[in-house]
Amino acid sequence: MKQKKQDGVTIIEVMISLFTIAMVLIIGGNILGFSNQVSARAKATLAANAIAFSKMQEYENKTFTNIPNGVSTSSYEVEDFSSSIPTESDNVIKSGTGKVYVTPVSPSLKKINIRIDYRVLSETKNLEYATYVQLGGVGR
Repeated sequence: MKQKKQDGVTIIEVMISLFTIAMVLIIGGNILGFSNQVSARAKATLAANAIAFSKMQEYENKTFTNIPNGVSTSSYEVEDFSSSIPTESDNVIKSGTGKVYVTPVSPSLKKINIRIDYRVLSETKNLEYATYVQLGGVGR
């Protein structure tokens, strides 16, 4: 008996194809979700860096005598600029605090720390810049 040649695909081939397509879509969706998280973290870090750098430049442009000295009872904190940290802009930074600490190292040298604590996605991150200012100018 002669067998007829079948044209078309079998149900098994269709099921394997659908399974393969489903796996590719699931993996692609997971990769897209992960890349969105990485992008959000990068945007928040960039925003926090820009704010910290701007604040550092503000203090570096002051004269030595115009930079207030912090005292140990307040952990050397001289400014709280938390209200100037933009939050919820494109969901970049959920909430944040920004503080400036000035520690007198000697009568002619001050150490300036800028610290920003912020939330992005479900994580709390912090960023800190530090520099020294002396009577004659800025040094890092």
